[in-house]
Amino acid sequence: MLCERCGADIYKREVCRQCGRKMCTNCVKSSRRVTKTVRIVICKDCWSVMKKRKAFKSMSRDQA
Repeated sequence: MLCERCGADIYKREVCRQCGRKMCTNCVKSSRRVTKTVRIVICKDCWSVMKKRKAFKSMSRDQA
């Protein structure tokens, strides 16, 4: 499988919560565990957009 952001081969994919792209771990800017089983990820491109970053940081348990 290929990373949709950088084009590298990936063996474990992460899905950005904001844009929905499947990416490698090198393209992940930040991740957080909302609940014990739910982990959300944001890519480096979405991190630079302030609205998407605020939405990621304010994500609560009921929104996940």
